[in-house]
Amino acid sequence: MEPRERERFPSCEAVLKDGRSVTLRFLQGDDGPGLAAFYAGCDERETRYYYPHALDREHALANAARADSPTEVVLLLVDAAGAVGGYAWYRWREPQAPMSGFGICVAKAFQGCGAGRVLMERLLEVARTVGPPRMRLTCQHANVHAVALYQKLGFRVVRESMVRARRGWPAEPEYHMERPTR
Repeated sequence: MEPRERERFPSCEAVLKDGRSVTLRFLQGDDGPGLAAFYAGCDERETRYYYPHALDREHALANAARADSPTEVVLLLVDAAGAVGGYAWYRWREPQAPMSGFGICVAKAFQGCGAGRVLMERLLEVARTVGPPRMRLTCQHANVHAVALYQKLGFRVVRESMVRARRGWPAEPEYHMERPTR
């Protein structure tokens, strides 16, 4: 996200259902090591559901290097100690694209306490003014908590398909979901 756009949406605090306070802020160019540490702490479940993106140091550094991209927004959830506990992004191919892709990954320690919801709500708030008018994602059927959250936030299933076998996981059904951003 371009720095001038970032200024319109300052960092904000959120309190999770378990009482923890977190900060929601945009990814910056020097966040690569922190994002890499977050990726390193992700278990097999996150790897399974965060397909097809690799959760490794190389991709963390590459993501941080694109922090000022005019066609990508990355939001971090950071705990009181400054560690990344989750992140969400959306990106699009060209400035006037009609649709953006979306992804979210939340560390196990932050699952089940509303972290995914606060990330999504903030990202959707930004998407109302920055980026394409529609957002698209895919989600495996087995990721029932994520499917329920996406539906509560207005995403609708537009089709279904099969994810090919990957990273030790068998082929499985997935939803393709979309929602307007404005």
